Amino acid sequence: MDVSTRPPSTNRLLSRWQIFRTSKTWQNTLRYAVSYFILLLGSAFMLFPMLWMVSSSFKPNWQIFTQPPIWIPQHWEDVRAGNTNKVISMWQVTVNDQTKKVIQIGLRRYTTVINAALLQNLQTAPAAEVSAATATTLDGQTLNIRQWATSDGKTLQVVALAKGDNDTLVVVDVNDLKGATLRLPLDVVNSGTSASIEIGETSFRGRDLTIDGNTIQVIAIGPESQLQVVGAPDIASSTRLATPESLADAGFAPVGETELPLVTIADQEGQYVVLAQETWQPVINEDEFNANVMIVPRSQMTEPQPMTVNGIIIQGSTYTPENGTPYPVAILISGNVQSAVIAVDKATTLHLAHLGGLTSARGSQINRIPFRVQDEYNDGTSVRSVALVGDPREMAQVVPVSAVSEAFDVSPDQLQRAMYPEIRIDGYINALQTKVAETRFPTFFRNSFILVALNTIGHILSCIVVAYAFARLRAPGKNFFFVILLGTMMLPYPVTLVPIYEIFRDLKMVNTLWPLFLRSFFGNAFLIFMLRQFFSTIPRELEEAARIDGANVVQIMMKIIVPLSKPAIATVVIFTFWWTWNSFLEPFIFLSSPELFPVSVGLNFFRDQYSNIYFDRLIAASVMSMAPMVAIFFFAQRYFIEGIQLTGMKG
Repeated sequence: MDVSTRPPSTNRLLSRWQIFRTSKTWQNTLRYAVSYFILLLGSAFMLFPMLWMVSSSFKPNWQIFTQPPIWIPQHWEDVRAGNTNKVISMWQVTVNDQTKKVIQIGLRRYTTVINAALLQNLQTAPAAEVSAATATTLDGQTLNIRQWATSDGKTLQVVALAKGDNDTLVVVDVNDLKGATLRLPLDVVNSGTSASIEIGETSFRGRDLTIDGNTIQVIAIGPESQLQVVGAPDIASSTRLATPESLADAGFAPVGETELPLVTIADQEGQYVVLAQETWQPVINEDEFNANVMIVPRSQMTEPQPMTVNGIIIQGSTYTPENGTPYPVAILISGNVQSAVIAVDKATTLHLAHLGGLTSARGSQINRIPFRVQDEYNDGTSVRSVALVGDPREMAQVVPVSAVSEAFDVSPDQLQRAMYPEIRIDGYINALQTKVAETRFPTFFRNSFILVALNTIGHILSCIVVAYAFARLRAPGKNFFFVILLGTMMLPYPVTLVPIYEIFRDLKMVNTLWPLFLRSFFGNAFLIFMLRQFFSTIPRELEEAARIDGANVVQIMMKIIVPLSKPAIATVVIFTFWWTWNSFLEPFIFLSSPELFPVSVGLNFFRDQYSNIYFDRLIAASVMSMAPMVAIFFFAQRYFIEGIQLTGMKG
């Protein structure tokens, strides 16, 4: 048997090596891909809340918690209703392959009816053999169809018309309803005259309707559905306000491609369409209110009577000043003994505002008479503060029929919000301008930065000195005192909070900033431990060389130890910034004046006061409070990581 002793050829070895390298390359690529996927997945879970918060801070209030979510900030297009502060949202609808922008101007309910003259072949079915009704569209008509499993094994599609005797139903086969059903507006059906209709031995309650000049008898069988009446956005510019008492029913009439109920207004010509009926509030510019309002005794006024000022009905009276001439006044705020009034000729800015846009009025008072002020009131021409006066009242928003150039019915699911992407900073601007207990957010930021600066200075001065002493100086019992220092870290903070509060209370420092930074000038156990460990890694030869050159302890510490400890000192700064900026319990306990609150406490008060109405401002304020911490981490992360890595390498 011959055994070959020749070595494998070079080509065979090279081929095996290439296969091995290729296999290893694919393994490395797969391993990297899996590693990056896991890292990205983990970072996504960690970053998602922050990204959601940042995105939401650029959204208007209504977009934050919508379902389905709106991920990219959008602007919902709107038009202003006449010369009022109310805005009407715009929608998009596709009609005949054309996309139109519209506004909602009403609702119409529809139902299916049967022309009684065409109804035939009624049947009686046991109720137990008939299924529940299901709304189904057949030949363009929506019917409440039931399945009837007959005794001979057949299944028929039927519509129940009435209840019969002995637990039976009067039904009709859907095939016998072809051409006999109509889909009509419910208000048109209800406007017909009630009629009793006899078909065979069954009596039905129906309506006599006039359609296209012909009178027919119909039976409503349902189902009912609701459609939105929409029209061109330019309708909004013609809207006006009217009191509900001044409206009179004018019946139904064709408006565009649909029909709408019309009304007339007393003392005005023409017919109108009612768009909405909502609560409105009389308001007057705060500057005009403060400049012209008078607090007068009720004894110098006649009995209040309704009067019209700037087209607004408000309580008025005749005021007679002492040794003066009587003149008419409008009663802005009524009191039992005194009232706040304004001369009618000086109430130039008195008007009605949509109450839905007045949700954050602050309290104020004039000569002990309380009233409310709405800041940032926007009527489309200017932004200002207005005083809420008089009593809210229901007002109808109407538009002349002649202004409705286009109107038609659409299904609600056809309407889509008319929006486009828009990054808006209104939430940030409004958050900075919104008052929290008569204090605005810039004051909270100023207080936090002051505390951060003072605590940083205190920790750097105290901790460096103490840490250097523990790391470098020789003293009997030094290690024992260092253990005691570390032991203070084991004490729960709530245990020490009460005696600390007692001390500062006795020093008359409660409700000042002193308790929030003074203790930093006496050191911090954790920071001292960290700096001590870092100082221990610095070679002693450097100190000995400096000592030979005549340097004292202070010079060695400031010119050798501190310059070489920049990463550790940067870590001290970062930790101090973090602790001070996020501190909530201490300032919450020691401070009671809002003008002294740091960001953490101010944000909490903002949440308590406005979280139900101003989510956008709350989230914007939260992002602003988070931004300094994120910024300092990104700019100082190299020093932070280096300081943590080097700390503790030598004990």
